[in-house]
Amino acid sequence: MIELVVAVCMIDQPSRCRDVTLNFEGERVTAQQCAMNGQIEIAKWIGEHPNWVIQKWRCGIAGQFAKL
Repeated sequence: MIELVVAVCMIDQPSRCRDVTLNFEGERVTAQQCAMNGQIEIAKWIGEHPNWVIQKWRCGIAGQFAKL
């Protein structure tokens, strides 16, 4: 399974950052599909978490990512 790994930081506390992993539930997604659709999934996440800002993101094999 491929997951989207997103580095996010608080808008009002830019030094408070964390990595968030977003899995494509119930779908068999390739790394290329993840890269093409990643921004859509990130936009959904930001819509639910408006106090955070995206720093960077990447796609990788689920459970096998290094800290961004």
